[in-house]
Amino acid sequence: MKVKVNSNEFVWKPKEGLFTFDGAPALLFWDAAIELFLKTIEEVSGREVSKAVYEATGYRMGHLVSSYYQGRKDIEQLLVEYGDIYRNAGWGNVKVKEFSFEEKKAVVLLTNSWEHRIFKGTDKDQAGVLLPGHWAGVFSGLFEQNVWYKIHKSQLNGHEYDEIEIFPSDMTPAQNIHDLARQKERENILELEQKVNERTAELTSLVRELSSPIIPVLKDILVTPLIGNFNQERLTDLMERALIELSRKKARFLLIDMTGVKGVDEYTISGIHKLIKAVQLIGGESYIVGVSEELAVRIIESKVSMEGILSFSTLQQGVEYALEQNGYELVEKRK
Repeated sequence: MKVKVNSNEFVWKPKEGLFTFDGAPALLFWDAAIELFLKTIEEVSGREVSKAVYEATGYRMGHLVSSYYQGRKDIEQLLVEYGDIYRNAGWGNVKVKEFSFEEKKAVVLLTNSWEHRIFKGTDKDQAGVLLPGHWAGVFSGLFEQNVWYKIHKSQLNGHEYDEIEIFPSDMTPAQNIHDLARQKERENILELEQKVNERTAELTSLVRELSSPIIPVLKDILVTPLIGNFNQERLTDLMERALIELSRKKARFLLIDMTGVKGVDEYTISGIHKLIKAVQLIGGESYIVGVSEELAVRIIESKVSMEGILSFSTLQQGVEYALEQNGYELVEKRK
């Protein structure tokens, strides 16, 4: 079966299950089927990815169309024929409002396009990009130069037609896909960095809690065991928490247990000295306990003056001394 519509020929071969349009194999789809196809892509891929897919697909289809007519010099007549081809194929009405082969520019008006028919009943408030990308592909082939598009008017926004400006540009679907991939990489990196920062903050908080706890041992006596190396942040945090706990518990003594400190440097010694002086300023007393022979040598060799600061070799000795200052003493229970 053969039908001629204007200059276009449609041929059906029912026995073979084939349909041709101007001699090329073709397919017929309902608008609803195309709508479902596009919605599925967007649902699976997301809006940004599907937009790049639509543009790339439309562009390459348009470039393929222009290749069918490669070599023709009567471009203006060809554009008129394009209008018939797309209209007869159910793609809506196409009018090339402006055209300049020298400037590689054109303005295309679309009315009742299949893309508009599909999207006008949806919640979309912006014109589709597949057909604008398609015409960018068509004119890239005709102009033999990369061009891109810009939508100035849209039927979805109440205009009489979709107005698409075609102009020279380095933008291509491949560049769009590349930029999209880079954007996704940046988003993934930012998301990973955020998770790392959150996890680091959690671990930092945990380290603070575990490495320098302020422990009440007996009435008016607090102990803070120091573990590991200290920097400015840890020393500042230790001083703040120690002073807060002394005030909150109305304690008098803070014993700084250095049993777990290895390789103490002059910076840490200076920080401990400042902590002791700060405790004294709020009316408390602070001693160093757990002082090993090695630690004692390091303190002496440092430039930090510990004159007037008491120290004990064990925590027990420090606790007993603090108890005596409070008027108490440890007595062994009778058996």
